[in-house]
Amino acid sequence: MTIARDPVLSLRTDNARQVGPARVEPPVTWRRTKALTRAVAITAACLLAAVAFGRIDLVLIAAPFAIGTALLLQQRPHRAPHARLAPLEGDADDLTCAEGASAGARVVVANPEPVAVTTLVTAAADPWIELHTGKGDFAERIGPASGRDLVVAGTAKRWGEHHLGPVHVRSIACGGLLETTVQRLPGAPVWVLPVPDWFESAESLPFADGVTGVHRSRRGGDSGELAEVRLYQPGDRLRRIDWRTSTRTQDLYVNATLSERDTDVTLVLDLQVEAGVSGGVDGDASIADLTVRAAGAVASHYALQGDRVACVEFGARGRRMRAGAGRRHAAATLRWLASVEIPPDPIPPSPELLRRRLAGQRSLNVVFTPLLTDRSIALVASIARAGRPVLCVDTLPPHVAPPSRSHWTPYAERLWRLARANTVMELRDLGVAVEPWRGSASLDTVLAELNRRRYR
Repeated sequence: MTIARDPVLSLRTDNARQVGPARVEPPVTWRRTKALTRAVAITAACLLAAVAFGRIDLVLIAAPFAIGTALLLQQRPHRAPHARLAPLEGDADDLTCAEGASAGARVVVANPEPVAVTTLVTAAADPWIELHTGKGDFAERIGPASGRDLVVAGTAKRWGEHHLGPVHVRSIACGGLLETTVQRLPGAPVWVLPVPDWFESAESLPFADGVTGVHRSRRGGDSGELAEVRLYQPGDRLRRIDWRTSTRTQDLYVNATLSERDTDVTLVLDLQVEAGVSGGVDGDASIADLTVRAAGAVASHYALQGDRVACVEFGARGRRMRAGAGRRHAAATLRWLASVEIPPDPIPPSPELLRRRLAGQRSLNVVFTPLLTDRSIALVASIARAGRPVLCVDTLPPHVAPPSRSHWTPYAERLWRLARANTVMELRDLGVAVEPWRGSASLDTVLAELNRRRYR
């Protein structure tokens, strides 16, 4: 399989290895340009030649250069413009957008002098941010004692933490005779949230033990799910009386219903290996892309309908996000997923340790794994043997294949895929529902099977 290293992760790792004091930017000051040097040099040369050779025509040649330079320098600025980077909207500390959306910032340039200046901006960004506004060099005129916002924006092609910048700002005054030293703005981090695949499931989940929700439970309560028709008992509500049955039997009968409750959903992300080359939001997906987008879809669906959703990393970092529900928790989950990383040399995680952390939870465990390592297979099997409902979502992209190295590669790939299919069959024999991710309603069948097993 083609194993690719994220260029953003490589850049972040290289920056982390740099040891030493932080770079201090020098103050921005005005300096002469080559145009001013040429004008002064031509004027001086013509005057010296006129005095040496007695040529009055050389004085006439030098006069426009001298007069023009003197007139332009009369409006010479003393303080340099100040530039800073700010978000496009609001006063947020960081920049946030979604995949495929525009990630941008404002370069706020303030001119404190009573003369007009021209500001040149040169912007750059990470490879996953394709600049479309402010790309390359562009110039803007700033009036006396005023300011202007220059927009630098690009299309975010992939989820994760990226960097917009650096941005180099340089100002020109006096008709191009003076310029400032380059002010380097280090830029700002941009959090690109994954765009979840569309997912919607109409199936209830097992272990509906909360207070209120949308899943049918075994407990009686007020809902629209009919459980039975039974004789009236003291305490039953009058609106529950079944008048048709009561009239026929001459006894008072009521309709008993099952309560609807919420449940817990724990998402386990297998982040041990990465395979495939990410093509961004519009290209092919790697294992990390498929895992993050599928987990975001499932988390958003259940969090928005009131279920408590938690996330756990099965990898070197072992991060964990607490359970929560609601729109705010769904947005926080996407932000948590955007910071997912697969280190190049990960520390092998412990399946037994993670299984013990999940043992005390009455929840549906959804494991997103490509089933490429023995540890991930052992984790799924151990959860199933503990009697917990587990749903294994296969996140191996169908286009991922090992690179061709010899004429034996196709045969080796076929044997590997047969062994992997055999592993999937063994997991299903243990009661694990294994299903590849295929978007909307792709998990309804396996969720229905889990419910049938639960209520047997």
